Order: sequence, then structure tokens, then C-alpha cells
Amino acid sequence: ELDPLGITYADLHSKYSDRQGNPHQIVLRQHMLPDEADMDRSFKLPSTTFIGGKEKALPLREILRRLENTYCRHIGVEFMFINSLEQCNWIRQKLETPGCMEMDTNQKRLILARITRATGFEAFLARKWSSEKRFGLEGTEILIPAMKQVIDKSTELGVESIVMGMPHRGRLNVLS
Repeated sequence: ELDPLGITYADLHSKYSDRQGNPHQIVLRQHMLPDEADMDRSFKLPSTTFIGGKEKALPLREILRRLENTYCRHIGVEFMFINSLEQCNWIRQKLETPGCMEMDTNQKRLILARITRATGFEAFLARKWSSEKRFGLEGTEILIPAMKQVIDKSTELGVESIVMGMPHRGRLNVLS
């Protein structure tokens, strides 16, 4: 096998879908949770977590499911190096609150349209000025829809002007 660690797989969950669960679940169940009945036992949630929403206790199965949905998917956030407990809790609340990452179909289509427009414009620039040195969007395609969302939300909240630093990557795409 050319990629024994599976680094090139974009979706690790589908890679292990034909097996008996992913390796982390297998290790957890074999070594840490000897009895399946423990999975249905309810545990009181500590005040340091927001995975329960308004619930104060959840079955272990649900706790693990919610933690996996928050921390074992495609989006990751590194915040434990922050010294401010208040800032860490704010980030944790934004990530762990149930349903916070769910989007309706229209939002997903809007993001897809914005990514398509950005990559299409990038392809046009590459064809039109193929011999010129330019800093394209390669690897930062989501930058354009993310910036557009920040601008849209800011105007909804009453922000009148936005000042931002300009990176090299995607400069023409950002300006358009």
C-alpha cells in the first residue's frame, strides 16, 4: 500500500466504513469500556463542557457521539494554548453547542457557488496570464466564501467599514 497511514484520504470516516468502526472506537471499546451497558449509563456533564446544550446529563453513547461530531470531523480548532479561560470557554461553546455547525441546503449551495466562482476566476487568471508571477488561491479556496460570509454578517450587525490586511495568496480574487 502506497499510503499506509491514509494521509491522502480526505474523508477518514468513509475509509473505515467497511470495517468494524474506526480504530479509535475499537481501542476505546476493547480497553476502556468492557461492558456495552456502560454505553447506555447516564453521566452528569461537567460545567466545562457545552455538548449537552440545556441537558445536564447524557448517556455515554451520546456523549461520545457529540464529542466525535465536534472534534473528530473535518473542522479542527486549536485553542488549548490560549491562557485565558474565558476565551477558551467562548471557543468551546461555539464548537460544542449541539447543532451549531448544521447548515441548511441553501447555505450549502451558497458556499458552493462562492467556491465555484472563486476557483473559476482563479482558472481564468491562470489561463489569461500564464507567464506572469502571481499568488493564486491554491490551498486557500475557502478564503473567498469565508471572507464574503464575514462581510455579510458584519453588515447585518451594523458594521460600516472593514479594514483588513492583504495576504499574497489570492490577492486578485479577494479584490474581485
